[in-house]
Amino acid sequence: MSDSPVLDSPEAIDAHLTTAIERWERGRRGVRFVLCDGEDRVQIHCPVDDLPPRPDPADCAQAIEIFASALADRSGNGSMLVVLTRSGSSAVSDPDRVWFHAAYQVCGRVGVRLLGVHLVTPADQRRILLDDAL
Repeated sequence: MSDSPVLDSPEAIDAHLTTAIERWERGRRGVRFVLCDGEDRVQIHCPVDDLPPRPDPADCAQAIEIFASALADRSGNGSMLVVLTRSGSSAVSDPDRVWFHAAYQVCGRVGVRLLGVHLVTPADQRRILLDDAL
């Protein structure tokens, strides 16, 4: 997969999300796990759609753990990008915060490098930072 994008900078991640997520997908309430190799080269996108409006933290952690554990078992040194998609503005909401905290907790526990948690809406995209999630 030598022609796969390498997500080695914020600009590379933004460019990849702009081209990889279709306009119609941006307004769906979902999460996308972008699994990468040890060099942050994209291997596969794993989208999960039709999420509940108010996710339970344990359910978020369980979903993340499925993908993070598979990545850790397969490559041992891979990385993952978590991308939230939903309608509305790009202001960080309580459900976004739940996913953010679960992603950092689970990836830290299973030993997968987290490239970040990003929010993609029909009109915008952004990285969710710790200050946004407090």
